[in-house]
Amino acid sequence: MPVTHFITHQVHKDADKPAATLSFCENEALVEDYGQRVMGQLKGIFIQRSGKRYGRFSPEVTQFKALTLDWLRDKQNFLSWSKKICHMFADKMDSTTLETQGYLAFIFEELVDGDRLYVFHLREKSNVALNSEMELTETRFIDFSNTGFALSVDTTALLGNAQGEYLTFSFGRGDKAVQKLFCEVTGFSDTLDTEQETQEFLQIVEEYTATMPTEQANETRASIVDYCVEQDKHGEAVEFKILSSQLNDQAPEKFEEFIVQKRQENRINTAISEADQEGEQTEKAAKTEFIPDRKSLKNYIRYSGKNKDLTLSFAATALGGDISFDASASALTITNLPSRLLKQLKAQASAD
Repeated sequence: MPVTHFITHQVHKDADKPAATLSFCENEALVEDYGQRVMGQLKGIFIQRSGKRYGRFSPEVTQFKALTLDWLRDKQNFLSWSKKICHMFADKMDSTTLETQGYLAFIFEELVDGDRLYVFHLREKSNVALNSEMELTETRFIDFSNTGFALSVDTTALLGNAQGEYLTFSFGRGDKAVQKLFCEVTGFSDTLDTEQETQEFLQIVEEYTATMPTEQANETRASIVDYCVEQDKHGEAVEFKILSSQLNDQAPEKFEEFIVQKRQENRINTAISEADQEGEQTEKAAKTEFIPDRKSLKNYIRYSGKNKDLTLSFAATALGGDISFDASASALTITNLPSRLLKQLKAQASAD
């Protein structure tokens, strides 16, 4: 039974009120049934979100970490710990003009590959249902589609003083200022720039495919991006060895070796000083995987954007072919228009 603790508390703050109000649940949920089902939904939402941030506890903000370690070391129970976290959040909200409503759900999951502690911001909505007497009545339920922020703590890594990233924070629907405030409460600190790492990886992909015929290069880039996006959707890192073997079963280590070589070159070229170059280079070159930024991946193979009157999206491979860009005039020239669009435009031209 992976979920061993599950409890929710209500947090409410109006913009014109000086203080937030809390309503506490005094009993944990029955994890055997509803707790497992709710966690299944929430975890799926958390894993599939793009743009998650990865990091560690800041050494300057220690209260959340200290309280969590106290609970993990059985110095307080789960209920007491969760109440204290809610009080910290409410205290931070006090005397601000921010507002929030909903619940904080605290969930602990015991897994083979490491235990996880989650904090989710939940919202609810109402609807009409039939009761046992076939009468119409109002019912309220969790609005999973409107799930707010979420924090995941790899408690196994935390207890083991791991040097990597053991925190994952995901911004959800809602006020970004409130979500940023919760980051501050927990002491979350970014230690991994997924966008930068992904851009570096894509530059390596460009260099790897530069000598290939155009069609083969496009297919290779698309295969790499598809694999990375799927890994991100499942909450998994991109392992260079596995990706390399999927690209070329005849030479399964070719792409992996190319990545290692280029990463070593990049570390040498961008080292800040001779003093820290050796340690930094060794650490980075030894990495065998990376966590992708889904937005960067999609932008690599497709350009898109919109304004009030226009929505435009096209494959990156079309640039320089059917689509040309004049940087000096900030203008696109498009040929080979989609047949449906072309038909509509010709019909309008005839009408005029």
